[in-house]
Amino acid sequence: MRLYALSLYFTEDVLNVSPVSTSLGQFHQEKKHVIWMFTYGVGCYWIDNYVKGYTSEKRMILSKQEILGKWNYILVNVNWSHKDDGFFKIWVNNKLAYDYKGKTKSKGVKTYYKFGIYRSWISKYKSYHKGKDVPTQVVYFDELRAGKTKEKV
Repeated sequence: MRLYALSLYFTEDVLNVSPVSTSLGQFHQEKKHVIWMFTYGVGCYWIDNYVKGYTSEKRMILSKQEILGKWNYILVNVNWSHKDDGFFKIWVNNKLAYDYKGKTKSKGVKTYYKFGIYRSWISKYKSYHKGKDVPTQVVYFDELRAGKTKEKV
């Protein structure tokens, strides 16, 4: 079992830059595909389940009203497993927001966490907006921690 914690702040003027895909953090596997991805889209904060190698589930965990201009505390509790005994739980401000049971990774690989603003499909934005550059987005991350107990994070 592993826990990951972070505080996240979206400015009140953070822009939705659709059709750009904006990722704010992801759990990845060494030499394999992304397995869990936190995204920002249509003004909300989402978790995407990619364990199967494609999006098998996308769930909103914070609405626009809950994130803009506010700090939010995110805690992830995960049992990394290629079997059905795995789980992936997300608490937002001490309230359970997501509860998944089943495979959480591929067999025989290590996992790691990456955070920051990652954007893809920028060419779609430029095409849709007649060559304009994608506006800057600002999101603050603080108190990133990982450990085996809640007291450690």
